[in-house]
Amino acid sequence: MTATATATVPAPPRRLIDKVSTVLTIAVHLACIGVFFVPVSRGVVALAVGSYLVRMFAITAGYHRYFSHRSFKTSRVFQFLLGLVGTMSMQNGPLWWASWHRHHHRHSDTPLDAHSVRQRGFYHAHIGWFLDGGGENPDLSNVRDLTKFRELRWLEKYKWIPLVGYGVLCFLVAGLPGLFYGFFLSTIVLLHATALINSLAHVWGSRRFETNDDSRNNALLALLTLGEGWHNNHHHQMSSTRQGVMWWELDLAWLGLRALSWLGVVWDLRTHASIARRRVAPASR
Repeated sequence: MTATATATVPAPPRRLIDKVSTVLTIAVHLACIGVFFVPVSRGVVALAVGSYLVRMFAITAGYHRYFSHRSFKTSRVFQFLLGLVGTMSMQNGPLWWASWHRHHHRHSDTPLDAHSVRQRGFYHAHIGWFLDGGGENPDLSNVRDLTKFRELRWLEKYKWIPLVGYGVLCFLVAGLPGLFYGFFLSTIVLLHATALINSLAHVWGSRRFETNDDSRNNALLALLTLGEGWHNNHHHQMSSTRQGVMWWELDLAWLGLRALSWLGVVWDLRTHASIARRRVAPASR
C-alpha cells in the first residue's frame, strides 16, 4: 500500500481510556503551577533533579537504546528494572515506546512517520502526535522480541501503576513540595526534553552524515537528554549503543552503561567503530 493510500484511511475512533490519558497528561502540565504555592528547599530541588536524571537514563538507555534498538544485552531482571523506571516517566510502556520508535526509523521524515517536522510541523512532531490520538494503538508486530516477556506485557497493560506509585513516593518523601517538584515538574520537563529529539533535533543542529531524513546533532540537546542529542550520528548507525562519535561528544548514557558493563550488569555494548569492524570482517577472511 502506498503512503498516499494509507493517509486516506480514516483513523479508528478513540477509546475512552485514550481520551482519559490525554486529559491526565494535560492535567499534569497544569499541576506544575503548584510549584509557585509550595515551599522550596535544596532537598526538594535535589529530589527533582535526581528524579529527572534517573528516569531520563531509563528512557535514554532503556526505552531507546535497549528496547527499541537492542544495542546491548542485559539480564531479564535489569531489563524489567529499565522498563519499570521507564513507565514512571509518563511516556507509556516499553512496548508502545519501542514500537513507535522502530516505526519512526523505518519511515523517518516520510508521510508515514508519526512525528515528522517536515511532514506535519513542529508542534505535531513534538507532542501533538500523541495528544491528538495519532500515537495510540501501535502495531506491536515489530516488537515480537519484547512481547514474549510476560513482565513487559504486564508493564504495558498496567503502566499507570508505577507512575502513580512514583508520585505517591515523592509525596511520602517530601510532602507537597516533593509531589510538585519531584513528580509533576520533573515529569513534564522530562517529557518535553525527550520530545525535543523528535522535533528540535530534526530542525536545529549540524549534520555529520548524509541520511535520508532531517536528523541533526545538537550539543545542548545531548546534555539535556544524556546523549540523545547526537541524533544525526544515531540515525546514521541506530544499532550503536554510543551515540557520541567524537571524543568530545559527551554521551552520559553511554558512560553510565560503560560503568554498568564493568559491573557485569550489561554487556556487548556497540559503537560505530565496532559495528564497522563486524561488517568488514567476513570480507577480509
